[in-house]
Amino acid sequence: MDNKKILMISTDYYGIETSIVRAFASNGFAPIFMNSRMNSSERALSKFMRVFPWIKKICNPLVKAALKKENDKYVSIAEKQKPVFAFIVKGDAVFPETIRYLRDKLGIRCLSYQWDDPFPSYHGTAGGNDYRDRNFQDCIKYYDHIFIFDNHYVEEMRNRGVGNVSYLPLAADDELFRKVELTGEEREQFGFDVCFVGMPYDNRIEALNSLKGFNLGVFGDYWERFEDKMIGEYYRGRASGETVQKIYNASKIVLNINHPQSRHGVNARTFEIPCCEAFEIVNYVNGLDDLFIIGEEIVCYKRTEELKDIVEHYLLHEDERREIVRKGYARVKRDHTWHQRVQEVIGLAQ
Repeated sequence: MDNKKILMISTDYYGIETSIVRAFASNGFAPIFMNSRMNSSERALSKFMRVFPWIKKICNPLVKAALKKENDKYVSIAEKQKPVFAFIVKGDAVFPETIRYLRDKLGIRCLSYQWDDPFPSYHGTAGGNDYRDRNFQDCIKYYDHIFIFDNHYVEEMRNRGVGNVSYLPLAADDELFRKVELTGEEREQFGFDVCFVGMPYDNRIEALNSLKGFNLGVFGDYWERFEDKMIGEYYRGRASGETVQKIYNASKIVLNINHPQSRHGVNARTFEIPCCEAFEIVNYVNGLDDLFIIGEEIVCYKRTEELKDIVEHYLLHEDERREIVRKGYARVKRDHTWHQRVQEVIGLAQ
């Protein structure tokens, strides 16, 4: 393939989009990245419609105009740069007519990657941005191929008559997630028995509440809104960037609790934690067995009631933790980096 240009359209999501861009580059391609996040006017209009859904008839044309302006930019860049294919993450900002133009007029293969539920239940409910809610579903029939992070949704898509769909798990950026050296002060600050980094959901709060009595440190956004559900004061504030790696490396156990939407697929932390050479305990999700050897490369729990005993065991057996970390790290480096995931994308795009 002589043409190495790729048009990648994605919103920003905790840096994963940047990791994928780097992975395309490390595979010899020249990615052209366009951020599809809401601009300030679209964000304000969407929020206004969520609060006052009766005003949609007035606001929708304004929202469409804002998105149309962004779609015109995608088309303009594609016309000038002539990428060999487009890689569109989520696709909530991309109109069907844009996909059709890229494919039919410019001859650009269009691939989509979904790292969320492609059929979320809030579609069609009152309030919010109707266009972003339905753009991906309106575009499904026009994509050359669709990758989904969870096999459950792959099967659901096939049951709906979509054949050009396949499973592509999330992964780790091994340039970003790595073991870091810690100062004595950092070990004191982040040295928990068990830590967790992520947003609050009921299943996560339930698991964390079950660990009352341990030295527990939780970091992430919006936890202060759920203080009434938390047993104990384990929320320590927000964390991002290298601070996350420091938390992982300083703590004895890193707990990973998947989002409730994960049915047969796992979140990126599943790979990022062992990539930092940290010890992970994750809630069991169907398909985990295909990614790791459970008990050798990763540890999991199936019921909240058993989590406390598992934590107690591994706190008392440091040698076992170290061996699992060694094997889990090797597995991620061999099979689960974004460099390797992007190779699968390139194979189908050619």
